[in-house]
Amino acid sequence: MTAQHLLTDQTIIVTGAATGIGQAFALGAAAQGAHVLVADMHDADMTMDQIAKAGGRATYAKVDVSNDVSVKAMVDTALKATGRIDGLINNAAYFREVRLTPFEELDPDQWDRIFQVNVKGIWLCCKAVMPAMRERQRGSIVNIASVVAVAGQPGYLHYVATKGAVLSMTKGLAKECGKDGVRCNVIAPGFVITDATRDRPLEWQQSFLKARAISREQRPDDLVGTALYLLSDLAGFVSGQTIVVDGGHIMY
Repeated sequence: MTAQHLLTDQTIIVTGAATGIGQAFALGAAAQGAHVLVADMHDADMTMDQIAKAGGRATYAKVDVSNDVSVKAMVDTALKATGRIDGLINNAAYFREVRLTPFEELDPDQWDRIFQVNVKGIWLCCKAVMPAMRERQRGSIVNIASVVAVAGQPGYLHYVATKGAVLSMTKGLAKECGKDGVRCNVIAPGFVITDATRDRPLEWQQSFLKARAISREQRPDDLVGTALYLLSDLAGFVSGQTIVVDGGHIMY
C-alpha cells in the first residue's frame, strides 16, 4: 500500500522561497504532493530545478510582499496554475540587511522598511489568499516569526518588534478566519544557519547553540516537519498557536 502524502494535490504558496528556510519549505511541501507557488523578489531557479528533479510541481511568481499589487498578482498566478489555494507560508522577511544596532541609533527609514515587509507583507498576503480559501471553506496560514519575539534580543529591536507583531497578528487572524475554515499559526525558529545568517558574529551564534537542549546548529530542514504538520489535516483543530522550533532553547 502506498502511503498518502500529507498535501496531495494541494496548492501551497511559499514566500521568500528562493533560498534558505523558504526553499526548504517549498521542497518539503512539493515532496508531500503539493503544487508549490514559489514566490520571491529574486529568481528562484535553484528551488524550481530541485522540485522538478524530484518529480514535484511548482510555479514561480516574482513578488514584493510589501506591495499590494504585486501580492495580488502572485495570488492570481497561483489560481491560474491550479484554481485553488490551500496553504500559505509567510516566510519572506527583511533580515539580511539587519545589523546589530543599539535601539537609540536605529535609522527611522530602516524601522519603517522592516515593518513594511515583516508585518504589512504578512497582512497583505493573508488578505490576498482569503477569498480563495473562504470559497472552499478551508485553508492553513503559517506565519514565520522568530524565537526572539518570545525571548527578546538586544541590538535588534526593530526586528524583534516585527516578529512580536507577527505573534499577535496571527492570534487576531485565527479568531477572524476560523469561521471560514481557515487556520492561522506561527512557527518561531531559533537561530538558523543560512546564507543570510552565516556572517553574524560568531559569539552571538554560539550563544544560541550553547543554550539549546539539542546542542547543534539549526538547519532549515529542522523547520519543515512542523510546517507540513500545520499545513496538513493532522492539525485540523489547531489554530492561533505559536510553535517554537529551536532545539529546546525556549521551553514552555
